[in-house]
Amino acid sequence: MRGVSGILMVISLALILTGCQTEQPMSDTVEQIIYAANSGPVLPDLQWHEEIIIARDGVTLNRNGRVDNSQINAGSWTLPADTGALLGDLAAVNCADLKRVEPADPPDGGGTISYELIFTDGSRCVLTYDPGVTYTGGEAVTEPVQAFLRTLSWPAEAASRIK
Repeated sequence: MRGVSGILMVISLALILTGCQTEQPMSDTVEQIIYAANSGPVLPDLQWHEEIIIARDGVTLNRNGRVDNSQINAGSWTLPADTGALLGDLAAVNCADLKRVEPADPPDGGGTISYELIFTDGSRCVLTYDPGVTYTGGEAVTEPVQAFLRTLSWPAEAASRIK
């Protein structure tokens, strides 16, 4: 009997210990955020596209015009910035909970804005705001990104979209 109870105790202890988990590395860490905006329907020489790339090592603004003789202030500008808190906060966003809501009657005109979260495991979460589109829960992404962007001080040569 003593051998059986000893074996049961060892098995019980093994089962208890297998229930303990060590901390797993985060696979949902946000590595980069890309905020992109397009002008929408305006004269071709005033149409623009810009991306603001928020990464661990800083922030980059890339802007270009849509035609050769563009009046757009095109270029690329980089700023050092502490992005760790923003990237960490957005890691908590569950992209599966964000639902795109299309308008019944989309408005004419307007530009497009998108937010793309790129995770260290290669997965992506993209919210594309075409005219009239919303996302349920989308403010979990848009509000912190917009608040962060408002804190940035771009150089004078990057401030205006038009030359």
